[in-house]
Amino acid sequence: MADSTGAHDQVARDDAHLRSLGIKPELQRSLGFLSNFAVAFSYISVSTGTFTNQAVAFGVGGPAIFWAWPLVILGQTFVALNFAELSSHFPVAGSIYQWSKRLSHKTLGWFTGWIYFWAGVITVTAVAVTVPLVLANIPQTAFGLGDPSPIPGLDMQSFVGLVTLLVTTIINVVGVRLLAAINNIGVAAEIIGMLVFALILLFFANHQSPAVLLDTSYTENLGDGYLPVFLVGMFMALFVVYGFDTAGTFGEETVDASRHAPRGVLSALWLSGLVGAIFLLAVTLSFQSIPDAVATGQKFGFPIADTIKQNLTFAIAGLTLGDIYLIVILIAVFVCTLAIQGATVRLMFSMGRDGRLPFGGTWGHVNPRFRTPANASVGVGVLAAIPLVLTGAGSAAILAIAATGTIYLSYFLCNLGVLVARRRGWPQRTAFFSLGNWGTVINVLALVWGGFMIVNIGLWTSDAFGRFGTDLRNTWSNPFINGFLKLGGNVLSGLPAIPVFEFFVGVVVIAGAIYYLAAQRGREDVVAPDIATGETAIA
Repeated sequence: MADSTGAHDQVARDDAHLRSLGIKPELQRSLGFLSNFAVAFSYISVSTGTFTNQAVAFGVGGPAIFWAWPLVILGQTFVALNFAELSSHFPVAGSIYQWSKRLSHKTLGWFTGWIYFWAGVITVTAVAVTVPLVLANIPQTAFGLGDPSPIPGLDMQSFVGLVTLLVTTIINVVGVRLLAAINNIGVAAEIIGMLVFALILLFFANHQSPAVLLDTSYTENLGDGYLPVFLVGMFMALFVVYGFDTAGTFGEETVDASRHAPRGVLSALWLSGLVGAIFLLAVTLSFQSIPDAVATGQKFGFPIADTIKQNLTFAIAGLTLGDIYLIVILIAVFVCTLAIQGATVRLMFSMGRDGRLPFGGTWGHVNPRFRTPANASVGVGVLAAIPLVLTGAGSAAILAIAATGTIYLSYFLCNLGVLVARRRGWPQRTAFFSLGNWGTVINVLALVWGGFMIVNIGLWTSDAFGRFGTDLRNTWSNPFINGFLKLGGNVLSGLPAIPVFEFFVGVVVIAGAIYYLAAQRGREDVVAPDIATGETAIA
């Protein structure tokens, strides 16, 4: 009874905190620390990323690309520390949009949210089409990705992706408890599965010397030396390690959110980093032939799945360990789709609640029965499905390259606004998690890291930089839209040769600017700044 009373009192304090931020508590607050952490961990989803993107990274960078993983974890730690402090002060749905709008200029805050929203939608699409990729590799469920589906005009990859979106949308509508329960099971399976497979590979399938981790000879001929090759391969790790702010965006549904949200942000990043490092080390040392693994990666194959199936042939109930690994990956990819959609839904809900999106009242509505942003859940599901129908699964997956870069852009904008706020005196009071005197230093490091990664994603495509990775980027990490973008199954080769990252950013920003000037410019927030921050006004 005492525990129940204590939890009830904590929820009352959390709701009072929300009201001090100018927000009416409406969502169901039922998540504890583990569920809050798990949803952020699922967004990152090491197993999803390593199955697809890290395999490509190995094709680009060979075994030495292993070192990109800890480097990216270190760089993202600066961002996560900054976000952890923000989530402790403002554990509010919408994460970086809310943080930006409360601590910086309202225009910067709006564009941060707008850019992050569309990047999130495309990321949901990209992960949903990964589900059929895994299914097609499991012998018991194998099918041709290009085979006709029950829906005329759609292949099986697009069809299974749409079915995945339908299921995740229903779960997001029904309630956060169901989402958390499914997500927790998926996270447990992912962590245990990856560590178990890593240990089995290390002890029973170790075919390479650790010295291979320093061998750049397999792919350095792809560029002018190994540096541009490494920077392209690094992007594949960048593709995986983001979304830790999701712990903050579920803050309105977390008990004791000011304490648990920052812990969720950091725990999700650091545990993902540890599990990923152990797994990638084990996989790299398990390759029976490094040249064959590199060649598979360069053909956009799945060298990680291949080495597990080659080395782990022991069968249990008719399933090899390689088959079981693919089943673990399938679970992880599904809950990753669920988590990313859940985070994007809460961003749409948050911006809609503020009247900052078209038809904002619709997206900001809370279903009285389920106490979820049901309309926003359907909205994100429909928007994520559109690229599958119009462009097909392959083009939608490549668009996710641009979405990843755009997420780093929105992170950068948020950190820029927060740095300005710090220079003006924020925070004027401490929260559960505080960076103290290190706040400005870590904020600057987050900006330096984020700025460099944005440059790394897009800029080197220009011929002005000679052959510094230009050919690699045109093929692997930032292809031109006229080489892959489809409509009705036909490649739109007549489009201008614009890199996909710059194209996506341009479309989102231009469309956003038109809407902002027409409907948002001059609009005043209802909540005064001092009430919105829960503090005295920033000087």
